[in-house]
Amino acid sequence: MSAALTSGTYREPALSGALRQLMAGLFGRPASRLSQRAALIRLRAREASEVRALARSVEVESPGFASDLYAAAARHEGLDD
Repeated sequence: MSAALTSGTYREPALSGALRQLMAGLFGRPASRLSQRAALIRLRAREASEVRALARSVEVESPGFASDLYAAAARHEGLDD
């Protein structure tokens, strides 16, 4: 009895490529959505902080306007809640 050994280059099975795409679709996209959401939350917090700083600067001269600015900052931060 004799055995023949062959040497060759084997292609990656199609299933593993499809599986990799499926895993990226299931796990990659939600992570990127979460990071985009976190970036949006940080941006809104920074913008609200700037509006609050403006409100503090006009609070003595115009308390009603400052109150409106504080309310707007709170609404802006909680847009997606």
